[in-house]
Amino acid sequence: MIFEVSYLYRDASNYKQYASVVVDVTGAKNIEGVEERMRRRFAALQVWPDVVHFRPEDLGWPTAYFEDHDEGGEDIGLHEIEAIAETGKPVTAILP
Repeated sequence: MIFEVSYLYRDASNYKQYASVVVDVTGAKNIEGVEERMRRRFAALQVWPDVVHFRPEDLGWPTAYFEDHDEGGEDIGLHEIEAIAETGKPVTAILP
């Protein structure tokens, strides 16, 4: 099935920047299956139980970091899933 995964980066000041990709997820039957696959892949990065954190660069996906992103300061290197929806849009990325 084809899904649009919308995600965001939240900096230390809580400013947000958004991105999304469209992926064909083999074997996924619903949105929950895609979310669970992401949660399992990035299990070591989970900070809060109700948010799926991940590193899009580890998947070859675009990041939503701000230009002045600084993990050496207070910024973190994690994005969070905002929404997952079925779509008919063309695929733009892969979910290995």
